[in-house]
Amino acid sequence: MTKHNYVNPSKKQDLSHLEASVDEEMDDHGFTKRKSISDRECIYRCLDNCTNLAGLDKKQVERLVKEFSVEKTDQQIKAEFPPL
Repeated sequence: MTKHNYVNPSKKQDLSHLEASVDEEMDDHGFTKRKSISDRECIYRCLDNCTNLAGLDKKQVERLVKEFSVEKTDQQIKAEFPPL
């Protein structure tokens, strides 16, 4: 086996910030768990994903997306949308 004569001219980089965090929770299979999102964020994502869904009025869905994108307090949201 022969040695090569190539020398990397670039500077060494500190890539420790790219490593997995120790503080994150793992599931039974070793995958990291996502942080839970609020109910409001969940509704916003669902509405945003179904803007072009067949069978729904696109203008109505866009209006609801705008309504849910505005920050409201939890009390205001619960008053408008009581739990089932």
